[in-house]
Amino acid sequence: MKNFVIYTALRALLFAAAFGVLWLILRNALGLFPILLLALLITSIASIFVLRAQRERLASTIEQKATRISTRIEESRRAED
Repeated sequence: MKNFVIYTALRALLFAAAFGVLWLILRNALGLFPILLLALLITSIASIFVLRAQRERLASTIEQKATRISTRIEESRRAED
């Protein structure tokens, strides 16, 4: 859960930074909605590279939990037989 919260907070921070920069640069040329969409697009692409390590930690945590659940299910099946 901790890795998920950290990853989500970093994504939100990255979005806020992109939006802030775009707002300062483009506020007179574009409206709010286009700037939001542009910030979302930039953040989506940037997070692939910038947040790679955190995303891998999150994926590892999820994989470990899935493995534990699968092991418990298998143990329960064996106990029933």
